[in-house]
Parts: sequence; C-alpha cells; structure tokens
Amino acid sequence: MSLDLFFDYLGVRLNGEKAEGLAIVINWVFTDLGRRYVLNLEHCALTYLADRESAHADATVTLDRAVLDRLVLRETPWADAVRQGLVSIDGDPAKVAELFGLPDGFALVFEVVEPKRER
Repeated sequence: MSLDLFFDYLGVRLNGEKAEGLAIVINWVFTDLGRRYVLNLEHCALTYLADRESAHADATVTLDRAVLDRLVLRETPWADAVRQGLVSIDGDPAKVAELFGLPDGFALVFEVVEPKRER
C-alpha cells in the first residue's frame, strides 16, 4: 500500500463521533524514502498533504517505511518501536496516541450471501 493510500485508509476508518471537537496536526518523516507528510484532523475529517510539513504540528513522527508496515500489521507495538529507537516522536506523543485511538474497527469476516428466510 502506498503512503497516500495508507493516509486515505486512516481517514476512512476515522470515527467521526470520537473525533468531534478534536484538532490534531502530525508531521510524518520517512527517512528511508526522503518523504514528508502532514496529517491534519479538524472538523471530524482527516486530511493529509504529501511533501509538506507544518511548523505548528503537535508532533513529528520519524520512521522508516518498513517500520510503519510492522506497526500497521501489529507485528511491533508502538511502545516497543519507540523504545527500540525505530520510531521517534518529537513534540506531544499523547497526540499521536490520541489519533490512533480514533479509528473504527471492522470485522474482516462477513456473510456475502445470507440464507433465504421463511416468512
């Protein structure tokens, strides 16, 4: 999944009710790719801009793309990645934790065809 799709995916999973009244700005720096993103949560919508950063960000997350993959796949917990130096968070780490507490979870298994019900 490309980084753009990853940030789109976060926006799709955002629980608007949980995000009500919150404003969070996070810079993302991918050292191995030389890419930067700024992620903005405002008015219950999560948006991003590639190759940009905000001077007023709540936090800046610096990591390699491979580390992001391990975090997303839950192979490595965030706390372990930070403790091992795989991820650095400058600014307010509570804002990063708050952001990742906002997505909805979806069941991966669902019935495609339901049995016909008798009336």
